[in-house]
Amino acid sequence: MENPDLGFVSRFDDAGTILARERMVRTQIAERGIKDPNLLSAFLKVPRHIFLPERTREYSYEDKAVPIGEEQTISQPYIVAYIANQLQIRSGDTILEIGTGSGYLAAILDLLGARLLSLEIVPELYERSLGVLEDWSPGFTKRNQILFGDALLLTQTRGKFSKFVSSACFPKIPGPGSLPFESIPEEGIAVLPVEWKEEVQLLLTLRKKQNRFEEINRLPVKFVPLLGRTDLV
Repeated sequence: MENPDLGFVSRFDDAGTILARERMVRTQIAERGIKDPNLLSAFLKVPRHIFLPERTREYSYEDKAVPIGEEQTISQPYIVAYIANQLQIRSGDTILEIGTGSGYLAAILDLLGARLLSLEIVPELYERSLGVLEDWSPGFTKRNQILFGDALLLTQTRGKFSKFVSSACFPKIPGPGSLPFESIPEEGIAVLPVEWKEEVQLLLTLRKKQNRFEEINRLPVKFVPLLGRTDLV
């Protein structure tokens, strides 16, 4: 990544965050093989530090997951970029996101042109992410829906989405009848972490094909567990 466009500077930035974010995108994302210019531009433009609470903000651009309170974390930058890259976002895609969390992934997907229904079950995170997203991009909550509650209950009558993504680990690979499977059309993509073996999780990229999920990619990860009515998975 050479000669980055410094048009990404926002009112939330100072000299330190500008340099830190450019370095993050160059060394943690681009140099690890993610080359999509639209994706790199989105990660340059979104001020990651505002999505963290003050007490952990100094770690915003480090190559690791960072606690955001309520026993939750914001994933390391590369993992967020990997997820966004696997989703293959096209402008106008509709995305069902389970686990708004900090709101950082939602901000990236919005900037890429997607429209989201994002659900958060932890009330403190819901309130915080709603405020940060609207502050960062006025009108965000008009373009997208951010809802509080159990995703496995709230989405039962929501229809189809282009793609599905979860920031919480599913207890098993979803199949026909499950939320990820039923929420996307044939050839739709789902990206979600799944418990694989004891203390092992895999971030799976799945494509819906002929009434089953076909695995496209996998990556070892560590995510927080899915909360709520997991019996409905």
